[in-house]
Amino acid sequence: MNTTLPARRQFRRRHQSGVVTLLTAVVILFMATILVIGVSRTTLMEQRISGNEIRKRQAFEAAEFGLSYGLNYLNAKVAFAGNSFGTTTGGIWPQGADKNNDDDADLIPVATVTSNRNKYSVAFCSPEAPITNIHCPDDPELEPVDCIDDVDGTTDWTATGIQLSAPRIVSCGWSDDGLSRVKITQGIGLTSGTPQPQTNPLVSKGTVNVQGSATVTNYFNNLSIWSGGPLSNIGNSGKTFVRNPTVVPPPAGTLPPTPPSNCSATSDYVCATDKNSTGPDVIDSDPTLANMTNDELFDAVIGAPNIASYAESALTVAPDNVSQLNGFLGQAILVAGSVLTTPITLGNLPGTIGSRERPVVLVVNGNWDAGGNTTIYGIVYVRGDIALAGNITVYGGVTVEGGVSGTGSLDIIYDPLVTSNAATGTGKPGLIPGGWRDWN
Repeated sequence: MNTTLPARRQFRRRHQSGVVTLLTAVVILFMATILVIGVSRTTLMEQRISGNEIRKRQAFEAAEFGLSYGLNYLNAKVAFAGNSFGTTTGGIWPQGADKNNDDDADLIPVATVTSNRNKYSVAFCSPEAPITNIHCPDDPELEPVDCIDDVDGTTDWTATGIQLSAPRIVSCGWSDDGLSRVKITQGIGLTSGTPQPQTNPLVSKGTVNVQGSATVTNYFNNLSIWSGGPLSNIGNSGKTFVRNPTVVPPPAGTLPPTPPSNCSATSDYVCATDKNSTGPDVIDSDPTLANMTNDELFDAVIGAPNIASYAESALTVAPDNVSQLNGFLGQAILVAGSVLTTPITLGNLPGTIGSRERPVVLVVNGNWDAGGNTTIYGIVYVRGDIALAGNITVYGGVTVEGGVSGTGSLDIIYDPLVTSNAATGTGKPGLIPGGWRDWN
């Protein structure tokens, strides 16, 4: 039977309608596929961004933890054994970045934040080091933080002098998987060790009556001894020296020449006072000094109203442990008993304490029966009397609330560089406001 023309057209229309539906479905499926792929890529990207943010936060928190550790390390005043970090018996940790007194910044081992296994590494760098050249390594277990001073990294910074008491703390933190790292730096400052540098070699509120010998030298001004009581005896071979008037006043950083062994003039010095005569370089029996209270003198020289206040920023050492001070550098030190209000009697001090670049402020809370052979660079303050029984040499300045006596030898050579470094470089380390940076 033949199909009529209208029937054929109707069939063709139904056939064409199916093709359009198929094409539309294909297009919709294609668009849905593209949309699913796009959503998937966006989701993966967001996951990656979220993961990176988590890693960044982990690294930052680890670096912050390291920064706090570094500051606590600088301020540590606990016991140590020999030069070993981390033990608690046998000796004393000085404040600063040089706990073992080798005149170099300590290397801090890589540590892990216990709670989340993030690593941090801390280094003490020179405050002058360009921050952009300080790098966090890829693997802290294989190499330390680099404190370099030039772009090619050929020379490492070594903090010296006061910088070892107030270095720049550099802390690097890593995420738990090591893929993210953050660098944080913090500038460190010091509270002043004394309000101002001492300006003459010897100050004594009491009398100066040395039966042995006392040689007091001042190359920078014309005052050698200032006492509230009389200068009754400087010893048979005792003497004072001041700069020869023909010498131009030297800069403060000049190394004072060695004084002569006898009371004679040289190209550098003239002998001003000996056992037979008192020269104009000595001010004795000064009522202004004699009438000061001990606390007033202590505050004027040390800048603290009392011993307890000074002890807050100083390293307190028991008299029985003073032998451990041999070689100590750049410290504010208090020699006292367990009860700060009770004066002590101190015997021998060891070897050499301090250096010209890293002197000390040494306060003895009581009498010092000075014996043995001791050399001190810095400012020495005795809250009682000095009774000499050995050979004591001080480069810097000495202040005594009582008197100076004894049969030993006391040699004081005034050095303004030493007293200046002691005043500015022996305080308690602390954060410099605005010194925190987490960028180059």
